[in-house]
Formats: sequence, C-alpha cells, structure tokens
Amino acid sequence: MDKLRALRYFDHLANSLNFSVTAEHFQVPSSSVSRRIKDLEQELGAALFERTTRTVRLTDLGKLYLREVATALQSIEMADELVGAQSKSPSGMLRITAMPGYGELFVLPALEKLREIYDNIDFDVNFTDEVINLASNEVDIAIRAASTLPEQLVARRLGDHDFVLVATPEYISEHGAPKTSNELSTRTVFMYRTPQGVLDWLTHRDGIWQAIDLTPKYITNHGQSLIDSVLTGRGIAFLPRWGVTKEIEQDRLIELHLEDGPLSSRGDAQMSMYLLYHPPKFRLQKIRVTVDFLITELRSY
Repeated sequence: MDKLRALRYFDHLANSLNFSVTAEHFQVPSSSVSRRIKDLEQELGAALFERTTRTVRLTDLGKLYLREVATALQSIEMADELVGAQSKSPSGMLRITAMPGYGELFVLPALEKLREIYDNIDFDVNFTDEVINLASNEVDIAIRAASTLPEQLVARRLGDHDFVLVATPEYISEHGAPKTSNELSTRTVFMYRTPQGVLDWLTHRDGIWQAIDLTPKYITNHGQSLIDSVLTGRGIAFLPRWGVTKEIEQDRLIELHLEDGPLSSRGDAQMSMYLLYHPPKFRLQKIRVTVDFLITELRSY
C-alpha cells in the first residue's frame, strides 16, 4: 500500500465527507479512493469512517487519527513545495481570506496589481466574517480585525479598526443630529450582521458598556449596502472608519459626536486590522512576496 497516498485520500475525505469529491480532487476513480481507505483501515485495525448509502462521517477513532496526521501531512506538503520552488519564480495556489468590506475595498485592488506582477501565482480568495483557523491549512493568509492576537501566528498590523457614527448632511438638515445615545432609539438606523448576530452599538453607562435598544430599519452583512443606505439620507449607521473615510473627506457623510461619549462595537477592546500567517509558510516564495506586497499596499490606506 502507498501509505502517503492513502493518508492524503483520508485527509481530504475526512474534510469533504464525499468519495466523489475526493476522487475528483485527485483525478482518480472513486473506487481507488475507497480501496485506499479500506487498506488503511485494515492496516490500522480500526474503522475510520461510518458509511451508509447516503452519508459518510468520521468515527471517533477517525477524528483522533485525523488530528494526529493532519499536521504531518501539512508539513510534508509544505516541505515538498519549499524544495521544489526554490529555483523557480513564485508559483502555485495561494489561499487568502479577508473581511468582506475591507476585502472588497482594499484587498481586491491590491491583488489585481499583484496578479499582474506574478502571473504564476494562483489565488483562491474567500471574503467572510467567519474566523478560519490557519492551523487547518485551509488558508495561507488571513486579513481580519482583532483585539487579541492568536498564538503561533505572525500578525502584521495594517491599521485601526475603529467605528464612527455617520449620516448625510441632508439627513442632519431634515432631522437634526442626535445629541445623546438615548436619542438613537428613536432614529432610523441601519445595522451590520455578523456570524454571531447583529453588531450592537454600545454606550458607556454606570461604569459598564451597554447595548442601545435599537429597532433597525435595515440589517445586512454587506458593508457597501449599508454605506449606500446611509447615503440615501434616510438614516444613521455605525461603520468602520476605513469604510467611509472617502465619503467623510468628500463631505458626503458627516461624523456624528454624542454629548454622552462615543459609541463602541467592542467595549474597551481596541481593535486593529491585521494580516496573519504561520511563520514556517513565510519560507515559501509565493507567501513571502504576497505578504510583503500586501503589507506595503494596505498600510497606505
């Protein structure tokens, strides 16, 4: 039995839970994947998967085995790529995840420039608010906001991630600017939805941060849609400063300041935008040139 090939089939199947998808990934018949998995199970003397006519799922022993072999397979994959790439120009697949709004505004334009320079690098870009674990090897580079940094990762700070309360001059002329956080409960507001729920607007009362009781007119997880809604002049939104800097500079939006203090999205936690990656991967040319390029491009905003 080709043990390494069997382990690679096992790793992919454990994540896809689909024999056909795994077979397509390796460009082999499904029967080849099935045979390798059976050989592996026979060698181990344990069932790694529970199979029915409709579903495939890991057994408890399969989950344990996956945790033990996944890191080793990632190390082998990276070592193969590292050795094979040293005498060549940067190439291969590079997987990036970024926050949607920030990704659309800044990461995409930067990647367009990068792709012109390194056309042998292939990019798999995923814009999501979900926090993807870089240790799983699903992504190579993550760009996201954080107040505390994960261990065992390199975190390169890109800039601030503070929020501002904004409305159009037309809205303020018609309705007046809200003076206190209590007044926001009576206003038309637009709010952002995260994977954990609608992002609260917090105010500091009685020594603690408390969510304001709001009835949003519009909720979405699409940042540009929120900006567009505010620009209609029909309401107020609490948005990342980096997302509305241009509109504020052009006087299309006005930053609102409340008499009872600023609002927050995370209480006292100070958040910043970071580019994250695993230190060993920086030895790969494709990672190194992409990290260096994105740091230079994104820090200019």
